[in-house]
Amino acid sequence: MLKSIDKSSVQFWTYLFLVCAAAILLYPVIFANEYSFFIKQDNLHQAYPAMNKLAIALHKGYLPVWDANTYGGKNFSGDLIPGIFYPLNVIWCLLFGTAKGIDTYYLDLLVALHYLICLLGMYKLARVFQLPTVAAIASALIFTFTSAVGARAAGQTCIFYGLALLPWAIYFITKYYLERRYKIYLVFSGLIAGLEILAGHMQPFFHTILIGGIIILFYEYLGRKDWKSFFLSTVVNVSIVLLFAILIALPQIYYASEYMSRCYRTVSGGVFIGPGQKVPLFIYAHWFIIELSNLGNFFGQKYAQPNDDNILYMGILPLFLVVVYLVYYWSRPKKANSVHATFTKLLTMILVIGVLSSLGYVTLFYLVLYNIPFVNLVRQLGRYIILISFSASLLTGLAITHAPALKEWLFQSRLKIRFYGLCALIILSFLWVLIAQNYIPPAVSFPFLLAFLFFLILPTIKRPQYLPIIAVAVIFIDLLLNPVAYLPTRTGFYPDYFYGRNRIIDSLEATYGKYRVMFDMNNYSLVRRNLGDIYSIQTKWGYGATVNMPYASFTDMNQTSNPEVNDLLNIRYVITDKKLDSNFIYKDSAQQVRLYERENWYPRCYWKRQLGQKGEKIEKENEATIQQLAYSDLYEKIAVECLTSDTLIFSENYYPGWECYDNGKRIAIYRATIKNYPPLFRSIVLDKGRHLIEFKYKKAFYWF
Repeated sequence: MLKSIDKSSVQFWTYLFLVCAAAILLYPVIFANEYSFFIKQDNLHQAYPAMNKLAIALHKGYLPVWDANTYGGKNFSGDLIPGIFYPLNVIWCLLFGTAKGIDTYYLDLLVALHYLICLLGMYKLARVFQLPTVAAIASALIFTFTSAVGARAAGQTCIFYGLALLPWAIYFITKYYLERRYKIYLVFSGLIAGLEILAGHMQPFFHTILIGGIIILFYEYLGRKDWKSFFLSTVVNVSIVLLFAILIALPQIYYASEYMSRCYRTVSGGVFIGPGQKVPLFIYAHWFIIELSNLGNFFGQKYAQPNDDNILYMGILPLFLVVVYLVYYWSRPKKANSVHATFTKLLTMILVIGVLSSLGYVTLFYLVLYNIPFVNLVRQLGRYIILISFSASLLTGLAITHAPALKEWLFQSRLKIRFYGLCALIILSFLWVLIAQNYIPPAVSFPFLLAFLFFLILPTIKRPQYLPIIAVAVIFIDLLLNPVAYLPTRTGFYPDYFYGRNRIIDSLEATYGKYRVMFDMNNYSLVRRNLGDIYSIQTKWGYGATVNMPYASFTDMNQTSNPEVNDLLNIRYVITDKKLDSNFIYKDSAQQVRLYERENWYPRCYWKRQLGQKGEKIEKENEATIQQLAYSDLYEKIAVECLTSDTLIFSENYYPGWECYDNGKRIAIYRATIKNYPPLFRSIVLDKGRHLIEFKYKKAFYWF
């Protein structure tokens, strides 16, 4: 009983320490509210608007599977990034959002919560691998607050949320092999992997399955009786994880599979690929990789940074510990206990695969990856550093666990040579700090100094239990000096300022469901590209990794010499930072931009016989016969007095899932044929008489 109480007490204080550590490391965001994760491009233009769209819709009583406000109407749930099926997103928006959106501070708290989820998950995983408490804490801190995970939160929260769940998915697979072989653990792993998909991106799920698959193969190979049983048990266990991942993510997969088969996907640099297409080999191998010139990033978080936040920096002491431990282990493998010896081999395998993958064209391994189905759709080899981060953080924990043995190995064999060499390094580090302090910031020099001091005092420490504590203290100081990638809120790109309400927004909201607006900016950074997801405003474009193919084809024809494309898209207003010519009517100005009205536009709906007429004339003619009664993302209601049989055209995207009812009876929706333009818009055929037209968006798996 006493041992049980002692164990519970240790666990309580350990979890309390982890919570406090996370709170301290995220203090500028959580408590001071002086920093935010939603300043950089993707989070500012994508994650923040998407969460506001979700909050607004939920508090109005529906789930926004369709977004009427961007791209002329878009399958909002088909693009995984909004994460509208992710339970934590839904709960957070319900708790802290309103019908007007959700405050940036609460979104930052959601990011902080995921840091804590990741921290606790990595700690639990390290403990399953029989790392002592302090060593497990070190591994958890390194994985959570450095490298791939630490940097991704400010870049793309949808990927970060998935990475934060990764340790928990691996934890249950590892628990299955090292504790009790209950299949329920594999089920739990699959369910968490499915949540990674719901969080908004396939990449964390893919890397989770990759790491989990390596672990399953590794332990099944160790315990094999014959090759047949090895292959059978491997396939069964991997299948269980995949099956339950798919089950929990089924609504998202359903919408995404339908949408992705009808859209172009960007691979950056303005390059788009069609449904099912591989990323072009040149892009796959050469873009967003870890260049050899980026390896200096291991020694300083702000130096030689790889593209797209693929940060390598994991701290100076952890880097040294990993190198020393691997040299020690592979030169004297019998010095580790059996569990840790096996664990080291597994982590080395994951580390090697991560290095080979992320270096891209430097190795030939990318050719192997490129020829594996689905794998060649993951366009950024640089993001394989999650394998490096995962293995290196746990290897650090192993190094701290075996610090006494490392001390003996370093300082008892050829003691004088190694000791004097270490003293020389210490002297050089002191000189570096003293002489180069004006050129090298403390965030770089001080972690080096602490790492050298750690190795200097290593032989003098008589009590082995102090070594892990000192190591964790050094790591924690490094994390304080090199924090995760939040940015100051005192900038015009803080969402509360960037999307602040003004007179232009007020006037455009009054046109919701009637007209669309486009941006024409010299300063591209001022474009509020997903403005329509925050306010009741409908924009020509948005910001995302995908675009509906018919819409892309139609808007590709939008040249200056052919303004009719914008007319047909129902674009009446232009937001610009320019002074436009006499073809536009000045309306208002606010916050560095002006609002103009175009000379012509087609109404939201009109008769086919009216094509070619001026918009104002069409609206006047239809004023008494076409009346909009309701308009929202998933529902439209129009009263129509049809004087003669004709086709009614709507400047809304034709897309599967929309149903039309005429006086309560379902009727067909057709693609409108307009001159030689690609078919994009909806149309219905009506006979003479009164009609109450309703459009409803209905899809399977829509349970709300």
